[in-house]
Amino acid sequence: MDQPVFKEIPQGDQKGKPPFLLPLIPERRFPKIILGGGLALVLVGVLLFFCMPPFNFPQGEKVTVESGSSLGQVSLALKERNIIRSRIVFEFCMISTSGDKNVSAGDYLFKEPANACTIASRIARGISGIPAVKVTIPEGMSNVRAAEVLARVLPKFDAQIFIADTQTLEGYLFPETYFFSPTATAEDVKQIMSAQFEKKIKPLMSEIETSGRTLEDVVIMASILEKEAQTFEDQALVSGILWKRIKLGMPLQVDAPFYYLLGKESSELTQTDLAIKSGYNTYKNKGLPVGPIGNPGLGALRAAIAPTSSPYLYYLSDEDSVIHYAKNFEEHKANKVTYLR
Repeated sequence: MDQPVFKEIPQGDQKGKPPFLLPLIPERRFPKIILGGGLALVLVGVLLFFCMPPFNFPQGEKVTVESGSSLGQVSLALKERNIIRSRIVFEFCMISTSGDKNVSAGDYLFKEPANACTIASRIARGISGIPAVKVTIPEGMSNVRAAEVLARVLPKFDAQIFIADTQTLEGYLFPETYFFSPTATAEDVKQIMSAQFEKKIKPLMSEIETSGRTLEDVVIMASILEKEAQTFEDQALVSGILWKRIKLGMPLQVDAPFYYLLGKESSELTQTDLAIKSGYNTYKNKGLPVGPIGNPGLGALRAAIAPTSSPYLYYLSDEDSVIHYAKNFEEHKANKVTYLR
């Protein structure tokens, strides 16, 4: 067994103090230390090498991770396409990053070479690297019209699936500007827009309860207001008129539901159209239509919840979309003569 060797360290000019002794490492241990350090450096070098991107990394290539893919399947696919050098290093980075073996399905774009840990981090967190697609769904737009808009810009969006899956969600998909993943499906869009509606309506629920009306009635009324008036002030006034008509037992006699039902504007409606048997016909039926005719925005929802009280019972829009109000039917007839030539 090696005996420790001590080296005497002088203590300067301080008299009466013993020398300080520093233990020295036996000379025979130096080769072992050097060997161990060398092996550690080699190991680190090997790990760094296999962590680095391959020399023939396919820049600008898009990789699809299918839903339900295992970590092993993903690492094999990446290795075969020269995106990673080592499956072991990639899988180690993946587990270290996410804490498990789960991968996020979707398309991933690698514009430039990236090391295995960077790639693992992106796939673990679902960072596609693909620019989001900006889509604006206007206030009042129906689910069918929204499906047409979305299908033009989202390659994996199926309009027919979206229409079928959102039949009971008319009015409950919030209209605004969204930034969707280019790989967004009909289900993805439905979930995002539905969640946004829930987020927007939650702060208004106490007001809806106070109003004595149901959420369904408020959404239906708001969807009508989106088509009947353009400004919040007019929407609130029209809201007051329509709620008053319902209270008086009068039919609403609004044309907006016919566009939802038949795709016709007010000027295109015939007497046959106005006599059609449908839960959306507000000329033949009293009260609200059987469902929303589009997806209302926040302004129309607020107008439906808190209508403006007025003496008016009738209104009409001229060719410039200016609304003219009337207190009785005689005034309304006069407005027709004046503004609807």
